Amino acid sequence: MLKKTVLMFILTASQAFAQQAADSKADQRGSDKLDIKKLEQKYWAAKDDDFSVVQNRRYVKAERFYLTGAAGIPFNDPYSTGTIAGASLGYFFNERWGLEGTYNSASLKDNDAVKQFVDTYGVIPDHNVFKSSYFLSGIWVPFYAKMSVVDKAIIYFDMGISFGVGSLNYEITQFEGNVSKDTMAYKLGVFQQIFFSEHFAIRADLVNTWSTQEKMKYYAPGTNVGGTVVGGQRDLGSETINDTSLMIGITYWH
Repeated sequence: MLKKTVLMFILTASQAFAQQAADSKADQRGSDKLDIKKLEQKYWAAKDDDFSVVQNRRYVKAERFYLTGAAGIPFNDPYSTGTIAGASLGYFFNERWGLEGTYNSASLKDNDAVKQFVDTYGVIPDHNVFKSSYFLSGIWVPFYAKMSVVDKAIIYFDMGISFGVGSLNYEITQFEGNVSKDTMAYKLGVFQQIFFSEHFAIRADLVNTWSTQEKMKYYAPGTNVGGTVVGGQRDLGSETINDTSLMIGITYWH
């Protein structure tokens, strides 16, 4: 009887020690787990909710001059077709803000609609022709990104907005010869440039300009209007004109 009692005591003690060892190992494994909530409470306070994206830039613009040569076409001129050539000189104070001076010169001619109008009716529609412009613009660049090209290369590009004020030269189309005029103009442009080295980038601009231009109606000498023979020109007042152009060019960064 005594032997059985001692044997049962030994078995019970062995089970207790085994269970205690198993619990100890479980606690040890649990202590190895990372408590995310404790880390959040310790390192991520409510005041840290406002943060900025940190991104390495391979090609920087801050405190650098640049020169752009570009060519393009008018986008919304209902009377003219041709090309526009331009140059821009600018400087960036930091990665976001810059200043730019731009000169554009146009080589435009009557489009097919105007030619058909002339051939059919023998007169030219009343319209003005854009010739050149000067603008001084402020530049803001809110977007900068990297893009993979078929997993072979990474290109770096940014997108910005420019707003400028300047002077625009245009011609009033007349039967006896065009008349050149200058007027104040405003510019709003959206551009994107793709860098392919430290000093060179491809740049595309979509440029909108607004200007108040004089309008004139004229007739060829001897034209019969309502039973009256008229000639010369007639002032039609002024009108706000919106010109849109697409320019593509190469930028050199110094």
